[in-house]
Amino acid sequence: MNLIKRFLKKSFDKTIDGTGLAIFRIAYSSVLLCEIAQMFYFKELIFDKIPFIDKAEIYFGLPIGIWFLSVLLLVFGLFTRFASIINYLMSLILIGTITSYEYHVFYAYMGINFLLMFLPVSRCLSLDRLLLKLKYSNTTFQYNPPKKVRQLYYFLPLFVAIGLVYFDSIFIKLTADSWLNGLGVWMPGSFPMMAQLNLSFLLNIEYLMYFLGYLTLALEFGFIFLFFRKKMRVSIFILGVLLHLGILIVFPIPWFALTFISIYLLMVPVSFWKKYLVRKNKNHKFNFYYDTECPLCIRTKIIISHLDWFDVIGFKTVQFDADDHPKLSDIDKEILLDDIHSVDKNDKVYKGVDTYLQVFKRIFYLFPLYLLISLPGIYHLAKKVYGYVAENRDTERCSEENCGYNPPTIINSNE
Repeated sequence: MNLIKRFLKKSFDKTIDGTGLAIFRIAYSSVLLCEIAQMFYFKELIFDKIPFIDKAEIYFGLPIGIWFLSVLLLVFGLFTRFASIINYLMSLILIGTITSYEYHVFYAYMGINFLLMFLPVSRCLSLDRLLLKLKYSNTTFQYNPPKKVRQLYYFLPLFVAIGLVYFDSIFIKLTADSWLNGLGVWMPGSFPMMAQLNLSFLLNIEYLMYFLGYLTLALEFGFIFLFFRKKMRVSIFILGVLLHLGILIVFPIPWFALTFISIYLLMVPVSFWKKYLVRKNKNHKFNFYYDTECPLCIRTKIIISHLDWFDVIGFKTVQFDADDHPKLSDIDKEILLDDIHSVDKNDKVYKGVDTYLQVFKRIFYLFPLYLLISLPGIYHLAKKVYGYVAENRDTERCSEENCGYNPPTIINSNE
């Protein structure tokens, strides 16, 4: 007990970057969305007394729809706390009460959905973080909410959804002759009614099947005792992901496999996400010029920089940087202030809607928006809307005299 107490205290006191927790939130919620969509499609088979004939007492399409919307909010990290509560309530009602058949992934769903109400999964890569930035930032100060979380928050989902589920499963496997004899992987993969692919060329390799069967037993037994050890983390991650990729390929239960893979993402070293996902570029190939005294422009800059995970957009000011670029130095300063301008690596200048199109083009998950707005008709409508907003927005420059807050008068300490 003292060992467990020291481990929990150390994990709680240690803070690490929360990007991995956010990646887990996005991946897990995306898989859960697919599970909910499938449940909606088969709702008559699941909830009707006699499918399509003797219908359920209530129409389950509505609660499933509410559940779907709450999980969609979790994907984007918007109103996360409220969405996680609705998500747990809906999962409690719709899958926590099912007794007619057992689906192992339900245990993982119930455990994770409970934890999501308490874990700081919106600390990074979320719209909630963006709303905080916009709420507390102004033209002279940009607020960056903290990104650190307790290391314990990475361990809890792994312990509840994988460790406990595996540990429970091992007792069932130890009473099954097929698993004890090393045939636990071979047998289900050999049944046509269970496997969706004919992998007999692998199933006929006797010692490979023995090896995979006993390796699965070892992984499920040892996971709960080893997953938190730093030296073992990468090895367990690779084995676990390969195991569930095999399940994904062989058996017709894709959401089961993908759910566990999404949880395994919590074992990826935090340094990996910082190095390859949320990174800072020193030399930007596309620069966005904004007005530092315009509140709307500041908010636009905050929004774009928040959405730009790979830091492909550089930000420069009209007041201090425009004169240094030969393509912009000849443009009248008032024109630069009235219209958003940008310059790419080939020194091509864009303005207005074309600047935003280039931004959407370079942020990978906004690329569909770039394709949509580029369509004839929509593009011209966007130009008209942008022109109307640009013409009618308040162009009064924001300064200490007319914007922000008045610092309080400091009382003399002697008084």
